[in-house]
Amino acid sequence: MTSDLLFFGLFFLIGSLPTAFLVGKITQGKDLRTLGSGNIGATNAFRVLGKKAGFFVFAVDLAKGFLPVFLAKSLYTGHENFTWLAAAPILGHIFTPFLGFKGGKGVATGAGVLLALRVDLFIFSLGVWALIFLSFRVASIASLIALSLLPIWAWVRGCSASEVLFLVTLAVLITWTHRSNLERLLKRKEGTLRFKSK
Repeated sequence: MTSDLLFFGLFFLIGSLPTAFLVGKITQGKDLRTLGSGNIGATNAFRVLGKKAGFFVFAVDLAKGFLPVFLAKSLYTGHENFTWLAAAPILGHIFTPFLGFKGGKGVATGAGVLLALRVDLFIFSLGVWALIFLSFRVASIASLIALSLLPIWAWVRGCSASEVLFLVTLAVLITWTHRSNLERLLKRKEGTLRFKSK
């Protein structure tokens, strides 16, 4: 129990690093909380800071989810609590204490966690995301559709009940973080993502 709490706290702190905020401030003197969508995630970094910064933010946010879960996976082989401990970096990213518990939307960090947990599920989600994004150029739609289909695909692939329940919970949580996007989608005001060249 003590080790579970320690790992959860450590994973949460790793996930809470506000990558996009730091990159915006350090490299361009911009506060992403006041620009674009106001979100400190990779999509807004692409939109406001440009392609190179956006890819860097995405890579670091993905690593925040992947590395701690991958490194700890061997310690929790067959451990029922491991799947839920993997939620810690996602929660840290969404509720970062460094910015008043207002962070990103959890997609890139969640993708990193998924990559560490099940590569087959990651590839499925990435494929769905890419297909939807290339069709509509709206990152929020791509993320929400990929997440909504993920628990179904996990069940088809024979994942355990705890894994499927974890993915259902993850889909609900990230849908909640996209509530402002859903409002804009209903009003047909959600922006497409076009990369700046710099």
